[in-house]
Amino acid sequence: MLDTIICGDCLDVMANIQEHSIDLIITDPPYYIPVNHYNTRKFNTRNFADLGILEHFFKHVFHEYDRILKPNAQFYMFCNGQSYPLFFYHAFGITKSVRPLIWDKLTSINGYGWRHQHELIMWGEMPESKPVPSGDGDILKCRAVKVADRTHPAEKPLEIITKLICKSSKENDTVLDPFGGSGTTAVACRKSNRHYICIEKEQEYIDSARKRLSEVL
Repeated sequence: MLDTIICGDCLDVMANIQEHSIDLIITDPPYYIPVNHYNTRKFNTRNFADLGILEHFFKHVFHEYDRILKPNAQFYMFCNGQSYPLFFYHAFGITKSVRPLIWDKLTSINGYGWRHQHELIMWGEMPESKPVPSGDGDILKCRAVKVADRTHPAEKPLEIITKLICKSSKENDTVLDPFGGSGTTAVACRKSNRHYICIEKEQEYIDSARKRLSEVL
């Protein structure tokens, strides 16, 4: 299973990963799905319970994290202000520490009012995780991948994924990305001498990720 991109549902695939075998998880899940009835003309009060389907899914995701991560492992999940409370809720019970990192994209997108310029990255440390000796600030500055250059709509920069990998793992460690997308985590692992397991449901993105990997020397 090491150094492969697997086509499938992440819960099904993670269920077959050996217990306490993963050193690090880095992933960018589909973290916010609005409820369709808010798009109608009739006013409806928004309710956090409307995200129940999302909550149920990530409850099982974090259950698998707890099972497959090593006791000293760490994980990173990209998210936003709406999804962070949900992720934090499930991460709190399995970790010794959970906190947000800020990814500053350096430029804001078009719009009005407060324009979007950042994403959150939830950083979790499992109960036996050891302190990392280097001290970096919790604001990571890195430009987003240009839309025209993306092979996946939510593609993350190789630079920021590599930084997270090198911060929280060693050479020959195993890194899991349950929502593999365009394969940036796999590419970063290959470049930094880590093993990887990437899971992705869409064959289009798997093909793109494998092509990217074939170009890594």
